[in-house]
Amino acid sequence: MDDSLKNFEKRHRDIRRKHRRLARGYVTRLQPNGTIVHEPSRDVSGVVAWPLMLLVATFFGFKALLLAQLGAETYASHLATLSQGNFAEQAGAVIMGADPLTRAIIAIAGAIV
Repeated sequence: MDDSLKNFEKRHRDIRRKHRRLARGYVTRLQPNGTIVHEPSRDVSGVVAWPLMLLVATFFGFKALLLAQLGAETYASHLATLSQGNFAEQAGAVIMGADPLTRAIIAIAGAIV
């Protein structure tokens, strides 16, 4: 392929990509030299944040439910058993440990119920 044709196709592809990004939302800015430029907005707008927060809240709720149902001593014995296992089980024991947030969720849920 000719170099000029490759250059044209690259510029054309870049323009199409920029137009697709602008179609999802843009911000108009005034450059220091006085030109007006439309830039694609970089706002995530909760597309990633909301499901991630929901996943973390569900995880801590599950931990609180387990700790409340099993009791502190039984839960600690299960964690001790996990901590004696392989690397994945030890990591699970660290993650599932009773942290202050889980205890706070139990205290709040206990006050409500």
